[in-house]
Amino acid sequence: MPQKIAFGVFLTMGVVNLLAVQAGLTQGLGLHWLPALLLAVPVFYLRYVGSIAGILGAVVGWQMSLPLAVALFAWPALVYALMRGAAEAAAWRAARRAA
Repeated sequence: MPQKIAFGVFLTMGVVNLLAVQAGLTQGLGLHWLPALLLAVPVFYLRYVGSIAGILGAVVGWQMSLPLAVALFAWPALVYALMRGAAEAAAWRAARRAA
């Protein structure tokens, strides 16, 4: 069940990111929605470039505030960092107890 939830969140975030990039290209460059969508696909596929383009697209295309756009697209990385840090701390504590 957690894998299905994670997949749903990942899929939803990907679609939102793609639509944000498309909205930014439509609003910022004045493109029709279809060419903007076709340009958005390879841009959003690149990990960091796509996230930055999603943030800019949300600000330009959806008139979202910059902090809100950053929070929208950065929370998965923050959650991952917290989980990774907790796992590293647990491994460190286990190694100390074993020694």
